[in-house]
Amino acid sequence: MRKILLTLLLLIAFPVFASHIVGGEFELIHISGNQYRLNLIIYFDQINGAPGAKDPSATVSIFRKRDKVLMRSVTLNLTDESNVPYTQPECAVQELVTRKLIYTNVLTLPPSQFSDPEGYFVVWERCCRNYKITNINSGNPQLGQEAAGQTFYLEFPPVVKNGAPFVNSSPRLFPPLSDFACPFIPYYVDFAGIDDDGDSLVYSLTTPLNTTSAEALPPASPGPFPPVTWKSNFSLTNIINGLPDLRISKEGLLTATPRTVGLFVFAVKIDEYRAGEKIGESRRDFQMLVDELCPQSDPPAITGKKLTDTEFTYSENMSVSFSNVVTDANRCIDVRVSDLDASKLSNNFTERVSIRVVPLNFRKDINSILPATTTTVLTNGSSHDFRICFPQCPFINGPYQIGVIAFDDACSLPLTDTLKVIVNTQPPPNTAPYFVKPTQPITQVTLLEGGVYEAEFEVRDNDGDELIPFITTDGFILADAGFKVTFDEPRVNGKLTGKIRWDAFCNIFDFTNRTFFEVKILVNDRDLCDYGERVSAAYKFQVILPGNADPIIDTDLTPNPQERSVLNIQRRINESLAFNVTGTDLVDSDFLTLDALKRDSMEYYGASFTAKSGNRNLTSQFTWDLRCAKIDLSKRSTFVFTFIVTDAANKCRFYKADTVDVHVKVLPPINTGPLLVIQKENQTINEQTLQYEIGNTISLTLTGTDVDLFPEPDLLSLQLIEANGNVTPEGYEFTPVQSVGPVQTIFTWTPDCSVFRDNVYENDYVFMFRVSDNRCFNTKADTVTINIKLKDIVGFGTEFFPPNVFTPNNDGHNDYFAVEGIDPFSSNPNPDATVAFPPDNCQGQFESVKIFNRWGNPVFESTERKFRWYAPNQAAGVYYYVIKFTNKEYRGSLSVRI
Repeated sequence: MRKILLTLLLLIAFPVFASHIVGGEFELIHISGNQYRLNLIIYFDQINGAPGAKDPSATVSIFRKRDKVLMRSVTLNLTDESNVPYTQPECAVQELVTRKLIYTNVLTLPPSQFSDPEGYFVVWERCCRNYKITNINSGNPQLGQEAAGQTFYLEFPPVVKNGAPFVNSSPRLFPPLSDFACPFIPYYVDFAGIDDDGDSLVYSLTTPLNTTSAEALPPASPGPFPPVTWKSNFSLTNIINGLPDLRISKEGLLTATPRTVGLFVFAVKIDEYRAGEKIGESRRDFQMLVDELCPQSDPPAITGKKLTDTEFTYSENMSVSFSNVVTDANRCIDVRVSDLDASKLSNNFTERVSIRVVPLNFRKDINSILPATTTTVLTNGSSHDFRICFPQCPFINGPYQIGVIAFDDACSLPLTDTLKVIVNTQPPPNTAPYFVKPTQPITQVTLLEGGVYEAEFEVRDNDGDELIPFITTDGFILADAGFKVTFDEPRVNGKLTGKIRWDAFCNIFDFTNRTFFEVKILVNDRDLCDYGERVSAAYKFQVILPGNADPIIDTDLTPNPQERSVLNIQRRINESLAFNVTGTDLVDSDFLTLDALKRDSMEYYGASFTAKSGNRNLTSQFTWDLRCAKIDLSKRSTFVFTFIVTDAANKCRFYKADTVDVHVKVLPPINTGPLLVIQKENQTINEQTLQYEIGNTISLTLTGTDVDLFPEPDLLSLQLIEANGNVTPEGYEFTPVQSVGPVQTIFTWTPDCSVFRDNVYENDYVFMFRVSDNRCFNTKADTVTINIKLKDIVGFGTEFFPPNVFTPNNDGHNDYFAVEGIDPFSSNPNPDATVAFPPDNCQGQFESVKIFNRWGNPVFESTERKFRWYAPNQAAGVYYYVIKFTNKEYRGSLSVRI
């Protein structure tokens, strides 16, 4: 018992992965106000579907089309299910049993949330379709096969448009596909729905939609939703491999002649139009079964005859005419229906046949012409006659065509035969009404503005029929234009009288758009068939309006008003422009309005112009302080300001206006470039090349100035824009600066020996400095280039000979051996040699000194350039020294005398 309960709980808690979906669609039906009923209709395969796949509810999602934002989720509950019936119940086959499931709920769509002009869509995804489908890939995902689910989809419009409620229900009550098809036998079914709002529905075949993932219930998603994958040799143009293939008319009639047995999926898209604009879209998926177990049947045959004929000689088309004196009993034809299946043993020598009628060149319900009994059973090859009688008043005013269809009870769909009949019935006699007043069919009326026209009219009918009047115009409303048509009361049959009046006043109607009007009085008599043509009297009116002088606009930019239509002037940024604009109407002294067009654009650029209104003469000043913050010359440099004076408050509301365009060519501002000064040790550098020895600090002070102060000082930027040399300079310090007004910074560099390369000890460098301003669209700069020649420290040009004797006897004279910091030794054999070490430079630097006795033992060592050796505890004699530089060694002897 526990095991059974656990299984039930699992079925309830989790959606089942199963092959069960035949098809289905959404319906959104308006109830009242903002309330709607949302229906989800699923067609469930009772043969191939798993019982656990029947969901108790469905949670659907509503998205906004414009940005696919989720508006809400709605849970629809299963409320009804029923079998889809066959057209011929006795044709039922075990392979086709479809269950219709209806999920529904009532929801509110408030205008505050559902008013986006692009509309919304509701969607629900469910997997899976049948695994036995012939034309698409629809396998079991649990076996690693490509699955095919269904995306149920419906688009609907906003609930308000242009501030008014927009009520709409989606198409509904689509007849399901209940019958199977047979190979090489034409198949047909009415797949159309109905629209409660009378909107136009256009049908087309489309590729079915798959789900976004191969899950039983994929997560809510706004798409995009992928199409299913057609199997090889199948496509949207070859859905069932028929000849012709599956197709649907714009009216929703689905037809095909299959050639291949199988189960085929297809989808129909229904576009909903109102007043020529698409407002919604529905999708309906379904599947068609083509079964090979189809009995062979013959279609019925229908023939016709007139009542005056003896034989049924009409097999496809016939034509009959009836005068208006023929009685109802004789205004008929006879049709005979036979069927070869009534002579077959396989049919037990019987066949049930029926007839129905359809209009062919008109649309009306014509079932009233059928006899009381329209179905019979033929036996042993017999036939049956039916009588069809036509009404005294024809269905349309003239000949009409009907189709008399005979059909049998063949499987899966009835076979048919049609007899087309043209019927020409003469209506009962009738005398047309006529106008007594006016006597002419057209009456011309011309009035000055302020005039009044009034006239009587009279219509009579010699048959004494009731007269029905209609009033038409050529596109205006009578009362709005000052017209009034009245009918005398009480009315009597056979006579109609009344009056037509026109008050041609400007204060009633705005005649600026039209001064010609046409009014027609049409009258019809209510005869037996109501097919009499209307008689009419036409009134053509014209109003002559009073004159009105044109207003004139001008500026004080030119002395000649004839030159003021287009004015071209120039201004620079940071300059100002001011001029007066004048509007006048000196003739009529009418009320005028003086203004500028595209005022928002004018204000955006920093210009101003005050609108004025009044009589006769108006003046207002245009001012513009041209500033960088408001003008971008890279986008536009010519600005057009249009001024207008209007006269629209005159008696007849004539709209009269005059305009003037002022074209302003804006030039860049005047700019004096900045100046860059470079100083070394507070002295301005005039030469362009500076020479330095290695180890010295190079220090330069850079100052940038600018004399432009209006409307505000420029922003100066001081930068090092180039630093090059035969060896790339490194280690220098420079901080770029930016400031309003003068800017100053320092360049410093203390180069060392690392700047030299490849035993070259003289480098040339180029440093380029620039100061620039930010004056809009006319920036300027000053550039100074400094060339620096950097050399190594110069060494001695003569040979180096250190001292070679000293007396460490503490007498204060020549008591030690040294090289740096001593006076030349008088006993030096070369008077021209220097006693000091060669100076340290990048080519060579002092490293050490070592002194050895005559046995080669070291007695002194130092790395100090200014070393001192006093020869402590050393005997007199000859010693040997090694003085080492980085690039050279000096060796010699040294005598110590006590």
